[in-house]
Amino acid sequence: MTDSFRINQRLSYDGALCTVRYIGKVGETKGEWLGVEWDDVLRGKHSGEHEGKRYFDCLIPGAGSFIRPTRKPDPTISFIEGLRRKYTTEFDAPRKEQAIVLTANKVFEEVGFDKIIQKLSQLQNLKIIIVDGLQIDRVDDIAVIRATCPNIEELDVSRNRFEKLEDIALVCSALPKLRSLRISGNRFNSLDVTDASGFANITSLEISNILMTWPELTQLLAYFPSVTTLIAPHNNLSQIPSPSPFPAPLTAVDFSYNNFSSLASLASMSELPNLKTLIASHNSITTLTTPPGTSFPALDRLDLAYNRIPTFSCLDELPPATPHLNSLRISHNPLYSDFTHDEGHMLSIGRLPTRVTILNHSTITTKERENAEMWYLSRIAKEFTASPERKDEILKSHRRWEELCKLHGEPAVGEDKSETEKTLAAKVFDMEFSYGGKTVRRRVPKGTPVSTLRGMVGRWFGVPVLGVRLKCCQEGEETVLDEVDDTREVGMHVEVGKGEVKVVVEAM
Repeated sequence: MTDSFRINQRLSYDGALCTVRYIGKVGETKGEWLGVEWDDVLRGKHSGEHEGKRYFDCLIPGAGSFIRPTRKPDPTISFIEGLRRKYTTEFDAPRKEQAIVLTANKVFEEVGFDKIIQKLSQLQNLKIIIVDGLQIDRVDDIAVIRATCPNIEELDVSRNRFEKLEDIALVCSALPKLRSLRISGNRFNSLDVTDASGFANITSLEISNILMTWPELTQLLAYFPSVTTLIAPHNNLSQIPSPSPFPAPLTAVDFSYNNFSSLASLASMSELPNLKTLIASHNSITTLTTPPGTSFPALDRLDLAYNRIPTFSCLDELPPATPHLNSLRISHNPLYSDFTHDEGHMLSIGRLPTRVTILNHSTITTKERENAEMWYLSRIAKEFTASPERKDEILKSHRRWEELCKLHGEPAVGEDKSETEKTLAAKVFDMEFSYGGKTVRRRVPKGTPVSTLRGMVGRWFGVPVLGVRLKCCQEGEETVLDEVDDTREVGMHVEVGKGEVKVVVEAM
């Protein structure tokens, strides 16, 4: 019964992919078993052990289970069979024109759909083909593939049952126009490729969830010398070796959902002269310190969202290593946990150099940066006032102090605390927002655009932004901010120095 199975064989049961890791007896049970590792860890029951004895190992802990070889796996198909099943109608029953009743008085005929299907059936004209998750495990003759779909530019063969990279290389060799390849979710037993010419012109490669060791990944990447975009989430990566195994032309890399713990663990990526985009979200990064002399020379976009960056002082480590950084995403990190959304946003802007113009997908306006830097300066001044004997120590944790003082003037420190407050008071409003029985007090910079304030209020009260109406009352005078130009600053419609502004929030 087990003669038709082999170790490392790729199987599928009810659409769920797995790899055979063990064939044989299990404990005192009768008959033989297959020990399999599921691609979906949630289907697993253990890591290859039974009653304290280990029978096989799993790449992902908890993904293993035992099944009887009498259980029938899903049938497999070839690449061309999968192509025809997905894009032609030869497997479909004859169709009839149908009528769709929309109302009691109007009936629309279903027309045109057969023409669309007929067009899709012309495989020779297709440029993008997605045949993921179809149980494909073998390749047809190259001449047949070339004659069937010669114009493919993008190919997705993810989550199939290929066991040899050689099979995918054969498919690609028949597609001269291919530039984008997705092979995610395949688990290869062999990476040896006789002819890798089909990979030579590919510029975009997705290898998510292939769970390779670094030697294996290095071997695979060597076949793709022209790749400029690499997408590699969910691979349990934790350290990039040096020298970097990645192709020199790379301009964008996605390492989200891996196990990197620091920016230093990605430092060898700085060897790539053309790398402009680095995505490392959903990892475990806690520090942004890199080895001395490390510089990402071309990097202008960095995504570090959903990590474990603990404090805003960590941001001071970025400028030396990223001299051309323009866009940064650091949302959903612990550094924001002790601050309101707006305070965290202003602290981030104050810490970051002026060349960073996009923060968490939001463009930083000139006025917004000025307000944030002024607010940041006032916070530093308060630290000096509270602990004058620690001024030198405090300055070490605020590297932009001198630069910001030259731009905006040094805030008053020490005995005359009122001067600092007066300076700040001249630039912000004390505002009380009320909605649904809830009251929120905030200091709002006078340069805040009305549209931005509406968005902030929507978040505070959980009201759709487009449904927010703001009525401001100041010394008995009422102003409806929504009746003015959304792009204009709040300070154009409310006067500083007239005391607290009470805002009634209404849902339109």
